Amino acid sequence: MIGHGMLFVVMLVGGVVATELEREDSCSDATGGLPVNLLQTRASLKHDSSELKRFSLVVARTVDQQRPNDTNSAFGLPKPSEYLGYRESGGMECGLNHTADLYKPIPQVLAEHPGVDGYCYFEYHAPWMVYQGYSQRDITDFSVSAEIARLSMRSNELMCPNDPGMNKGPAREIKYLGDNGSTITLFDRHVDCVHIAGDVKYCHALGWLGNQVDTSLMIDPDAWRALNERECERLNETYKFSDEEITVGKHIDDQEWIFTKDGRARNLALHGYHKCLLGHGAEEMAYCAHLSCLLPGTSDQIGHGVACE
Repeated sequence: MIGHGMLFVVMLVGGVVATELEREDSCSDATGGLPVNLLQTRASLKHDSSELKRFSLVVARTVDQQRPNDTNSAFGLPKPSEYLGYRESGGMECGLNHTADLYKPIPQVLAEHPGVDGYCYFEYHAPWMVYQGYSQRDITDFSVSAEIARLSMRSNELMCPNDPGMNKGPAREIKYLGDNGSTITLFDRHVDCVHIAGDVKYCHALGWLGNQVDTSLMIDPDAWRALNERECERLNETYKFSDEEITVGKHIDDQEWIFTKDGRARNLALHGYHKCLLGHGAEEMAYCAHLSCLLPGTSDQIGHGVACE
């Protein structure tokens, strides 16, 4: 939903900020509210050297503020507080440094801070977890929130450069490793945007593609949240995640590799389960189910948009 992770590289070259997307199987945590205006900001500053320099330092500082081992380019995303300003949840300011809690089980951390949204609490460390000022309990139609997330990804020049139009992109095989180490191969007829390959394998591993879950429930928010609660329980019952795995530290550590061809089903599922524990699983499941589907009558053919209707 970068959930996985937008691979965003920022380089200062001759006083100019250059951006590049590492394209192999890259994806984004769309429901985290990626900063769609990031490149727009950069573009608007390209003729103002002083403001461009300030902008580049903001992004560079984002990288410096991470733990020393956070080298993945996804951590180059600006902190949400840089572009959304002050927000709070449960009486706590969002975007604070909570390094001491990174390797505590997420349920323990949230129990110690009742009423605080999980994204709000940890967005400093995982800048794709963006607290937008509301919780999934406030969503009245998950099909709408999912469409907003999809459009957010598609309008982002990093995630969808040179957008060819809906279902105009090339066909592609998408692979990841199953629980027994065998290769799972999906065939997507139209990979329009660079994030789609990573999102498809992630959502498939979760079992959250359209036609893996009942998308008709998205317009009934209580039914969708209840379905997601059962789905999250299913993931944990299937994999029996340990306390060491259900931490934001683990979520961050896995960021480097799970969306490559070497990503494993267990770790992809764990990435989504973290969103469940943080209180945003229903949003993530809605994004997955709305973005792509298993085409009717198939087990490995991926479609998008009208092909899924």
